[in-house]
Amino acid sequence: MKQPGPASQHTKDPVDTHPDWSYIPEHARHVFLCAGPRCTQRGALQLWKTLRRRLLEHQHIENPGGVLLTRTHCQFPCNLGPVLTVYPEACWYRVSSEADAQRLVDVHLVGGDIVEDLLIRSRS
Repeated sequence: MKQPGPASQHTKDPVDTHPDWSYIPEHARHVFLCAGPRCTQRGALQLWKTLRRRLLEHQHIENPGGVLLTRTHCQFPCNLGPVLTVYPEACWYRVSSEADAQRLVDVHLVGGDIVEDLLIRSRS
């Protein structure tokens, strides 16, 4: 009798899985926080924690009316970082303190109003 070859042998996937990880989480806004090298040097990882904590306080993360929060690599413009973008509005923000992060959550992500003084303006 012939032994089964490697292709027919059952192997366990070494990556953790969960049924919920097969679907895009429900959300109204998608927020991308730059965690590239320059934004990280300017405190982006601590701001990530602040954003997530504040969104959790508002119960406004990964739910139908809430926010999907994602870290990215460089988004540019590095000199104005930490950079955070909000979609679908396509707002680009400079968030340079915990107070900025908390205000961004309260005013834009929960309240729906753009935080004008944090916006990064284009060269036009």
